[in-house]
Amino acid sequence: MPQFEHVAAVTGASGGIGRAIALRLAAEGAAVAVAARGEDGGRETVAQIEDEGGTAFFTSLDVTEAEQVQAWVRDTAERFGRLDWLVNNAGMNGRSARIEEYAIAEFEQVVATNLLSAFYAVHAAIPIMRAQGGGAIVSIGSTASLQGYGMLGGYTASKHGLLGLTRSIALENADVPIRANCVCPGPVDTPLMRGIEELVSPTDPTVARAMFEGTTALKRYGTVEEIADVVHFLLGDSSRYVTGAAISVDGGVTTGV
Repeated sequence: MPQFEHVAAVTGASGGIGRAIALRLAAEGAAVAVAARGEDGGRETVAQIEDEGGTAFFTSLDVTEAEQVQAWVRDTAERFGRLDWLVNNAGMNGRSARIEEYAIAEFEQVVATNLLSAFYAVHAAIPIMRAQGGGAIVSIGSTASLQGYGMLGGYTASKHGLLGLTRSIALENADVPIRANCVCPGPVDTPLMRGIEELVSPTDPTVARAMFEGTTALKRYGTVEEIADVVHFLLGDSSRYVTGAAISVDGGVTTGV
């Protein structure tokens, strides 16, 4: 079996931030397990990695199904002999609506995608990482992990929960250590963000974009590569004294008014 610098598993890697993370980790010498619901996008991520000389494989995955997620994590470790890095990136916005207008099934779907999926993955990954003597986990939260957003109650609740889960993982596994951190992006130029723009301003999403850019101190959207840079830092040894942290990569959104 070829030797790799690290073995990484990334959910929601068919595009956007997840693809950028998978590409960055592969460029740093990691073998990457790419998981996503979108098969075409996931296979394109793998193809891009392989075109650059890296190693990756794709698994079509519904992250709201616990058995699928856990089997994928275990298969990754069995395939490569270990699992060093786990990135919980899969997520969805949910509908923009008041809490009382949410259908219960809608709310549950957002929480399952954004929060329960991460629990399923770490539930399988932690025993593997403990047995091998270490590992690192990064979950992709949001500024909604740190502050409230009206009309996005499911998204905000799930992203708050993701940060709480991250902190519990960090405390419970510091003895190994398995480090766990949460990256909290602000507005990033992705299809997910364009979906939020359309939710906020259906008739003219450019109005919403200008508004979101205005919430940042830097007055612009971030790029997926800027998020991937921070994720790589938190997974690697350069951040070996960082665990349980919420790292805002938001252009200054949460700094203040």
